[in-house]
Amino acid sequence: MSSTAEIADLLARSNRILVVTGAGISTSSGIPDFRSPDGLYATAEEKYHLPYPEAIFDLNYFNHNPAPFFLLSRELLEADVAPTLCHRLLADLEAEGKIELIVTQNIDMLHTKAGSNRVIECHGSYLHGHCRNCNQRYPLADYEETIRSGGIPRCSCEGVIKPDVVFFGESLPQEFMEIYYRPPEADLLLVMGTSLTVQPVAGFALSLAPQLPSILVNRDPGSYDRDFDLVYHGELDAFAENILDRIEAGETGAD
Repeated sequence: MSSTAEIADLLARSNRILVVTGAGISTSSGIPDFRSPDGLYATAEEKYHLPYPEAIFDLNYFNHNPAPFFLLSRELLEADVAPTLCHRLLADLEAEGKIELIVTQNIDMLHTKAGSNRVIECHGSYLHGHCRNCNQRYPLADYEETIRSGGIPRCSCEGVIKPDVVFFGESLPQEFMEIYYRPPEADLLLVMGTSLTVQPVAGFALSLAPQLPSILVNRDPGSYDRDFDLVYHGELDAFAENILDRIEAGETGAD
């Protein structure tokens, strides 16, 4: 395992960092990940009365019964969670002009809340929604209160307003597909808090790892560790705090 000193040194020497993040950077805020033993899918079937856990993000099931997804959405919006130290670290690096782009699999909008602007939410978010019937576009402010009150938001045509969270059966946003085929120029790949099992984002990151200096930060060891130059395992907020302290103190020399 690489030391935080080595990683801090590489971050300090990089000026166009391409970041890929997953659910692991948000779990300390209280948002569960999907696939861990205590994650969302482990409890969703019983909690939301689903035929199978993934149905909560299945477009066909949503068209038949949108209520479970909006129950989950109510919980997420009412939680009003704060960004973690990982989000702060990335926002600080962007403020220093070091971030080329953050590509996140998360739908929690915490990168933006932390102050990051160069973000592609490749699995969408709640910031906007569309009517499933007429395709009218709505900002979150127009339908958030309905979700928070336990209702299902509807368009003036009575169609259901679905937040622009990417479900199984939907295409990823065009802005992600553009960088998937034409990645931005970068001098470092930083991957944080993702199992690298969900496509096509996993393939995007893994295809770039051999081409750039690369760092992987995850809580637990994984099968893709060998594909990265520097690898760190441990609690992500502790990692971010250590890196922030080193950068702020100017301690960027490797151990």
